[in-house]
Amino acid sequence: MPTRKLVPLLVLAALTGCASLASSPAPDRSVPADWTVNRQSAPVPDASWWHSYQSAELNQLIERARGDNLDLAAAAARLLQADAQVRQSGAALLPQLGATLGGSRQDSQRLDADGNASRSSFNAGLSAAYEIDFWGRNRAAMSAAEAGLLAAGFDRDTLILSTDAAVANSWFQLLEVRERLDLAQRSLTIAERVLELVEARQRFGAADALELSQQRTLVAQLRSALPELQQAELQLSNALRVLLGAMPDSELPSARLADIEVPTIGAGLPADLLTRRPDIAASEARLLAANADLTAARAALFPSIQLTGQYGMQSLALSGLLSDPVTAWTLAAGLTQPIFQGGRLRAQVDLSEARQQELLVDYRRSVVAALADTDTALGAARQTGETYQFLDEANQQAERAFRLAEVRYREGAITLQTLLDAQRTWYQSRDTLARQRSAQLQASVALYRALGGGWSGSAVSY
Repeated sequence: MPTRKLVPLLVLAALTGCASLASSPAPDRSVPADWTVNRQSAPVPDASWWHSYQSAELNQLIERARGDNLDLAAAAARLLQADAQVRQSGAALLPQLGATLGGSRQDSQRLDADGNASRSSFNAGLSAAYEIDFWGRNRAAMSAAEAGLLAAGFDRDTLILSTDAAVANSWFQLLEVRERLDLAQRSLTIAERVLELVEARQRFGAADALELSQQRTLVAQLRSALPELQQAELQLSNALRVLLGAMPDSELPSARLADIEVPTIGAGLPADLLTRRPDIAASEARLLAANADLTAARAALFPSIQLTGQYGMQSLALSGLLSDPVTAWTLAAGLTQPIFQGGRLRAQVDLSEARQQELLVDYRRSVVAALADTDTALGAARQTGETYQFLDEANQQAERAFRLAEVRYREGAITLQTLLDAQRTWYQSRDTLARQRSAQLQASVALYRALGGGWSGSAVSY
């Protein structure tokens, strides 16, 4: 085909390629103006959000988990893999250089013109190859790798936040079970003390066999609750040790739930969530990588231009390579256009487009889920706090009622049944209060996690 007819076709292909390789639109980032439960007065979390609980033991546990957690170690290795992929993809944008050095010897039964029966030759050469990234395929591949590195980093940040929250929740649950176990043991001690009183009254004829049997039943019930709580303590202790990367015999700190400060947390505006949650940033980065993959797939439909060059030296003696070699060089340019590959390249474009659409939907799902999660966590933090206040007041009244009932029973003013009812009510009230305190602390952890903890990074740009 004449050159003057080929040029318009190449120009048309370039214009078509540029239109096809246009960047994809950015995802929709519209969010509600405010939360259903508004808590704007408090500050938003900072990077060390767990310090707000005013617990040195919790600080120690989270630092141990960040240093020894095995899932975090695996995430760090994945981040190194993503970094290597970026460097590997970037190599395609640079010229490829190679060097050769060889020698050969040939023996013959016949003599050559100089009277020699053997002949030696040596050669050395350099070669270079470079692909002109006219359509941006190699650049797009590198952009996809860079976005993958961003996603891997955000995934690591998400895992760090999840691990921190899991450590805090596991420790709060462990403290709850330990407190309930101690409460059950103390309640058992009180019940045994009342049993001694009933036995003394029964010996003097002030109490009958029914009262004695009722109190013995209560003592047996309290004893039966201990093994279940002890097993729960063991299970939670080992679960926490796994998060710490520790062995089952390692020591764990203890504290009282009532001494742990429940922080007041501000949520900011819903729009802030898009820059605070690393999982949303990771979803954006994957969408960015999919856009770059689509660009690379489209670019593969168009011609590729290769530049190659070689420079070589030859000599009959090895020393001649440096003193008096025979040199030769070549430069070449080639244009390669895919013609028929059974639809493989077009299918790759369709695959990349479908992957892009999937990740766009995944990004929207991540945003919707994050907004709903945060709104729910805000409501739970408020509800658990209000419930704890009511239960604390009820517990104070239940304790007062039991103290009065015990004194009146000693005086013979009330029956044992009334004392038993007061005793059961107080025990259940204290047990419920311990569980509610743990629920209140865990609700605050859930809110920290929903808000992205203290993570703060730049939004992924398109």
